[in-house]
Amino acid sequence: MPAHPKASQSPDKEQLPGLNVYRALAVILMILAHAARVQHPLPPASAATPFDWPFLASLIIEPIISALFLFIAGFSLVLSLQGTRETPAQWLRRLGGRMLTLYAISVLFFLADRGAQWPDLLVSSGVLGIIAAGILSSALGLVSPRPWPLLGGLTLAGLGITWMLDSNRWSVTGLNAGAGGMLPLLTLAWLGSLTGLVYRRWPGNGLFALFGASLLLGLIALAAPFPWITHPLTEIRTYPGDRIQQVLFSFQDMVGLYEGTPHLSSVRFWNHGWIFPLRALPLLVLGLIIFLGLIRQLRNPPLRFLDWMGRQALNLYILHLVLLALVEVGPWQPSSGWQTLLLVAGIVAASPWILHYLSFVPLRLGPAAAMARPIKKP
Repeated sequence: MPAHPKASQSPDKEQLPGLNVYRALAVILMILAHAARVQHPLPPASAATPFDWPFLASLIIEPIISALFLFIAGFSLVLSLQGTRETPAQWLRRLGGRMLTLYAISVLFFLADRGAQWPDLLVSSGVLGIIAAGILSSALGLVSPRPWPLLGGLTLAGLGITWMLDSNRWSVTGLNAGAGGMLPLLTLAWLGSLTGLVYRRWPGNGLFALFGASLLLGLIALAAPFPWITHPLTEIRTYPGDRIQQVLFSFQDMVGLYEGTPHLSSVRFWNHGWIFPLRALPLLVLGLIIFLGLIRQLRNPPLRFLDWMGRQALNLYILHLVLLALVEVGPWQPSSGWQTLLLVAGIVAASPWILHYLSFVPLRLGPAAAMARPIKKP
């Protein structure tokens, strides 16, 4: 018999407003971090105005923001599986289709940004691809006959492989190098699912016990002489011209029609170090305890809006990347902090209207009324 319990509850009974607001926080912080890269110029800290500081601060804590997103995604899967009326196979099939869509969107973003870099296009397309891989691999672990040892083994394997890569200063595109080095963030998704299993098994004190254990482990990890983040080397091919020309030339090169010679250059994308999940886990669990404990009801419109943002986290994540890309290629780049804040506010304010007619995951066009309705009780 599977170790995970079969739910007798509907998804509505499994709603945790605090979890959705916690996830909304991750989305807002990520929007700030990405908007910071659209502002030209972004001043250094010594010359920053109060309007610039939300963006500078978001860049400083960006590693914890992406870790938070993957951790919550893994945790939420446990509740999703617990609350569904589908069989585990049906649930996994539906989730797999959505993650395939998300992965395809990640590849399209990579093509538009960097062209046809190989093999990065498929194995290191960016954070959306990591989210898709993290959610799908965690889901596979949860529906397995023994989710606890499988997810625990994956976590240990992820930490061990990343430690080996970091210690030997090896760069492997898709694992720790490239625009989407997966392993450290996949480990955080698996830790999130394990945390969800703890919460379901011991709903009263499980998270507090886990926080205590993770805090002790985190303090030991802080004393270890390993960096929070690393900068593995990645080789990319560059082409002449502006961004659009470079992308077109990369496609020509991929099919053998490019007449020039691409220039090979080395870049260093930042990535989480192997020890990052151990140091970050107590902070992530503590945030979960605080949000689940403090926000049990949606008493006012701001909380209800944040709850909506949390439930639409993936769609919001994709939408803000699309809108920021349009800003970056157009003549509307903000040049000061207050202008970038207005841009972020505009994206957040427009998102309910846009997502009323457009969904990325699952891919759907038309008003929200056309979306699949919840399954009624028989």
